[in-house]
Amino acid sequence: MMLAFVRNRATNVLALPLGLFFGISGTSSRVLNMLSNIGLSVSITTIEDMKVQMSKDAIRLAIAVLTSSAIFYIIFDNINLYLRKFQERITNRHSMIHATNAAVVLLPGLDEEALNLKAKLALRGQRAKARLSDIRPTHADDEHMEKAFISLIGEMLIRYTPGSQNWEGRGQMLEAFADAMPRDRPLAPEVTDFRPFGVFDVNEGSKKGVIEVLKDMQERSTLTEEEWASKTKIMQGDWLTARNLRVARRERVDDVDSMERLEYVEETSALWHFALQATHMLMRVHFGNSTLDRSSLATHKGLLHRTWDASKPNYAAAKALIRHSLIARLLHCVMEIGERFTVGSEAIKAQSIGDDCLAHSIYFIRDALFFCEFEHAVAHADAGRVLRVLKYWAFSFEGAGQHNYARECVEVHVKWKYELPTALRTALEKAWFVNRWGVHGRWIAADLYLEQCNFWVKVSVQFGPVQDQN
Repeated sequence: MMLAFVRNRATNVLALPLGLFFGISGTSSRVLNMLSNIGLSVSITTIEDMKVQMSKDAIRLAIAVLTSSAIFYIIFDNINLYLRKFQERITNRHSMIHATNAAVVLLPGLDEEALNLKAKLALRGQRAKARLSDIRPTHADDEHMEKAFISLIGEMLIRYTPGSQNWEGRGQMLEAFADAMPRDRPLAPEVTDFRPFGVFDVNEGSKKGVIEVLKDMQERSTLTEEEWASKTKIMQGDWLTARNLRVARRERVDDVDSMERLEYVEETSALWHFALQATHMLMRVHFGNSTLDRSSLATHKGLLHRTWDASKPNYAAAKALIRHSLIARLLHCVMEIGERFTVGSEAIKAQSIGDDCLAHSIYFIRDALFFCEFEHAVAHADAGRVLRVLKYWAFSFEGAGQHNYARECVEVHVKWKYELPTALRTALEKAWFVNRWGVHGRWIAADLYLEQCNFWVKVSVQFGPVQDQN
């Protein structure tokens, strides 16, 4: 390949993808120059030009969806990139780009009535009928969770009991527990069509910013304002994005037209941020003190030699600690686990006799199983199970002091029940999930996928002029 490249500079069939791979992996410009000189890679200029062209091609594919009659949603989130970070000296010459990354995601197989703007607006204000019973967990929810907990516990014990790999019929037992897991309208597996919409030179973390992002999206889509605002547009983001959209719409209620009043926007909070907040909640409630409580997460964190900050934990690290600690407790109390160690009343009994260690373990097992049930529901795209967990988390978030997401859990349930047409509610539920491979049990939350996209933007894009949109 090196000989062919030296003889003919147009022979870059392998040198081009290698150059892109090295560039995206963070290889320095000096190394890339050396690789180009020996014929192993194309030049840095060619790599950057190719990345820009690939970005423009991807944006054109997203615009094709926006200008068609297909049903879709737009997911966006802010992305922060350092410029000249290496020059962070006394002169403080470094700076930061606060931009917004977006993607357009197709929702096939849905009724066109889902985007009927008049039907959506006709239900405004119906939440006045909401009552506490709408968000309080019911006996049916408790029965569902009991079955789900038993299935989750059985699967974990089969997977993680020492020596279980040698058990006869282990595969059949795992299948039996998977079949026993209760279901509530899961989606059929299908490959999600997820199209990047490019980066916008706007920070969407404010009311003004989110309005500017919507305006820039409309202009990039090539649609007129009337066409853009004629149908419901599903917009997905984190809690702050949803909150800014609601506040902006409330303050513009008397504006001149539907575009300016933001009536066409149907915001929905994405699921992964709920899970992220749930890990913070579990750390706040159950971390404890390793000296005073030998069953606390602090003790287990020390035993596992984890060094991250528990006051604001990384999602993956906190999730690993929660699952490690849960599995250890399950193995410890395996004989009576279903009846004694997942029910709040048993914890109250333990507290009444002064056994705070047992009570804390019961509360933690219950809360950790709620988290595992949520993750399992997302992996199988089961919106019904997600909504059941959010009922319990509404009270758990409030108790842990995470009032924003407590209100968001209530918002989801109230809006789903009173202010959404059936077709739009189905579309919003489908918009929560992304499946890259079309494989059963391989769904992820849409905002988690966007976070992964943000990571690759950070490591692969060298911002020149922001209007390049690469």
